[in-house]
Amino acid sequence: MIATIVQARTGSTRLPNKILMQVEDKPLLWYVIHRLKKAERIQDIIIATTTNDEDDAIQAVCDEWNVKCFRGSEDDVLDRYYQAAKKFGAETIVRITADCPLIDFRVVDEVVQFFQSNDYDYISNVLAPRYPDGMDIEVFRFSALEKAWKEAELKSDREHVTPYILNNSSFNGKKLFTADNYGFDSDFSHLRLTVDEIEDFEVIKFLIKNTEPDAPWMDYVALLTKNMDVMLKNAKYERNEGYQKSLLEDKYQTLSGGEAQSKSLAMQERAKQRIPGMTQLLSKRPDQFSLGVWPGYYKKARGVEVWDLDDKRYIDMSIGGIGANVLGYADPDVDAAVSAAIRMGSSSSLNCPEEIELADLLCEIHPWAEKVRYARTGGESMAIAVRIARAYTGRDKVAFCGYHGWHDWYLAANLQTENALGEHLLPGLDPRGVPKGLKGTALPFRYNQLDELETIVAKHKGELAAIVMEPIRNDPPEPDFLEGVRTLANETGAVLIVDEISAGFRMNSGGAHLMIGLEPDMAVFSKAIGNGYPIGAVIGKGEIMQAAQSTFISSTCWTERIGPTAALTTIRKHKETDAGKHLTDIGNQIQSGWRKLAKDHGLSIHVGGIPPLSHFSFDSENALGMKALFVQLMLEKGFLASTSFYAMYAHQVEHIKKYLQAADDVFAQLKDAEEHGKIRGLLKGQPAIQGFKRLI
Repeated sequence: MIATIVQARTGSTRLPNKILMQVEDKPLLWYVIHRLKKAERIQDIIIATTTNDEDDAIQAVCDEWNVKCFRGSEDDVLDRYYQAAKKFGAETIVRITADCPLIDFRVVDEVVQFFQSNDYDYISNVLAPRYPDGMDIEVFRFSALEKAWKEAELKSDREHVTPYILNNSSFNGKKLFTADNYGFDSDFSHLRLTVDEIEDFEVIKFLIKNTEPDAPWMDYVALLTKNMDVMLKNAKYERNEGYQKSLLEDKYQTLSGGEAQSKSLAMQERAKQRIPGMTQLLSKRPDQFSLGVWPGYYKKARGVEVWDLDDKRYIDMSIGGIGANVLGYADPDVDAAVSAAIRMGSSSSLNCPEEIELADLLCEIHPWAEKVRYARTGGESMAIAVRIARAYTGRDKVAFCGYHGWHDWYLAANLQTENALGEHLLPGLDPRGVPKGLKGTALPFRYNQLDELETIVAKHKGELAAIVMEPIRNDPPEPDFLEGVRTLANETGAVLIVDEISAGFRMNSGGAHLMIGLEPDMAVFSKAIGNGYPIGAVIGKGEIMQAAQSTFISSTCWTERIGPTAALTTIRKHKETDAGKHLTDIGNQIQSGWRKLAKDHGLSIHVGGIPPLSHFSFDSENALGMKALFVQLMLEKGFLASTSFYAMYAHQVEHIKKYLQAADDVFAQLKDAEEHGKIRGLLKGQPAIQGFKRLI
């Protein structure tokens, strides 16, 4: 007999009594049962609830509707399912949860038919999620359930019924159970049709009231697509949050050596509760790599080595502090200079002379520049540069190319269209909170697309305060592109600002614009010039920079001593060691290694970026899953690694050799997993995300 066992209880920490909340005079549990009764391949429906007094209400509802009800353990849901299946003689179990009121009986029949047509112990449509959250269906044999009931010990295995089966199945490379995924071509896994939060309930209520009874799930998708305000109500919540929390509590084993990352993962959970978005920097969020696997927090860093909170040591072949630690972590010369500055007093009522020394050094390296202003971060330095350009020209509009930070002047581009910044490194940046009056003031053009800038100039000539661009990021400038930009700036009177926050001090000791023959009016530096200590600098031609006096640009912490001291020592060491050449050589070795390994193993990848800031991407429909698996497998080999590599002066040939040896083995595993459709099944964490996505 094939029976659907519906997991149901009224107790919920996030939304108590949710399954009995009513829409059009019917509780949500009624919609679940009503839809399941229409499934042709199910012989019986069993509601599995707890013995708690509060769940007497569920028993009463089942009695009223003449539906079988089994009551068992609240926490050991695996036992509850086993005892229910055993009592009612279910040979095949279809697992549904009661918080999925829009479950589509058509999909239930499809998954059950797929199970019946194949010789598997377990089938579901959630191993590689494509359906919306709320269309989750699992089908498994009683024999598999019984074995899991006898052998599962982890709390997460007992609370969530099927993890023991899945984690010991062929889908995960194990032999105890056979398993497969029932897939779907398009990916709608980002949509939520489940009920865990009050916003979920509001979405469900809207869908029920505005669709035909028993509507197919694609009707809900279509309706949400037309009503983005409704769809976004619950978009911030994560899929399977309860299971992820159970994994954390079990100190889920993420490393092949069996060492639990309990402290590292626990810190991430604490961060979610206290820090909106979990971290201060999007690029350091664990979900950019693989949430549930990436360590996230460090205890110590030195050279190219990082120790996480569980004292696991890694060689860092990833993002090098997002490019800030150009010399390496805890560089002894920089740290010594900073320590001396701290002993002398990091700040006082007077100004530190180091800021004059640093200004002299920056203008010496960049002879076209005459004056300097400081900040402590890249984003605020860019805001200062744009403010000065607007003050100098008396104009408001800015044409820009590339990524330039989080401030209003930049995000205003997304007030113009839905995703104007999508081709400028980060898609999905929401301009919420940016004054709507800034609409039309930030105008994007793409690198090497001079015609796009010409179109902007033709439409806004006389209104442009500045043309802002990174001198180089992924591709070299095409002939006449930079000359064309400079000419257009001259013709319009716009200030040409180069953003050297990423490119500066990578290939040379100074701005990348010095190497490619571009003389700007202003240049902005941060990241590399302080080797991890906060410092930002805006340099420029004297007349333009003097406009800073006609507006108000001032901050107490811009006068402290540590930033300029770190920058002076970093820049001097960078020049003395010719660090730019070393970074370029190391980056070229990495890029060549990636290409060779991909060719050897038949993987299709795209390699890009200037050598010191290299990156690759998988040419695959499951690119983000492959990225997460690459991260996971490299962690197991002792490397912090992702699809980006930021070279540090501390990286040596032996590090590159060991890294590429490890990547050789990992690329082979990735190819095998891709060919056999096992990427998602092998992941211990979540697939990486692309761009900006809400995280709480």
